[in-house]
Amino acid sequence: MPSPTKYPLEPLLAHRERLVEDAEAAMARAIAAREAEERAETTAIEVRTKARDAASAVRAEESARIARGEARAVDLARVEAWERSEAGRQLELDRRVEDCGSRVRAAREGEARARAELAAKMADRDVVAKDEVKFDDARKRAAEAREEEDAAEAFGGRSR
Repeated sequence: MPSPTKYPLEPLLAHRERLVEDAEAAMARAIAAREAEERAETTAIEVRTKARDAASAVRAEESARIARGEARAVDLARVEAWERSEAGRQLELDRRVEDCGSRVRAAREGEARARAELAAKMADRDVVAKDEVKFDDARKRAAEAREEEDAAEAFGGRSR
């Protein structure tokens, strides 16, 4: 039986290459999603920090007014109401940061899954690619052996 000149698993190799390309695209999307979540988390942390700094400045200003005796009873009541409101606002900002952190962790897990999937697809492809190299080497060796046999026959000394 003559040896095939074309690698018989070429369609399988092409299919596995497409799977690798799909996994690479999924990995790129996972990386982009993680990066977007990290940017959102950074923004939430910055907003919370600015809000805390602004609240600290207001507190310092109100404390200075009280120390100077400029605050009236109504001002003290407003400060107390503002403190309650600000505490709620800070809790909401803390929740946003926490939610962002959860989404970042989930995105990192998704990226890790995509990375593992890509590695598996690449390993599957590489099995067939290495077999193709072996196939090509065997075909070349067989062709060289035929050439040597043909050359020996052509020069009249066929060895048996």
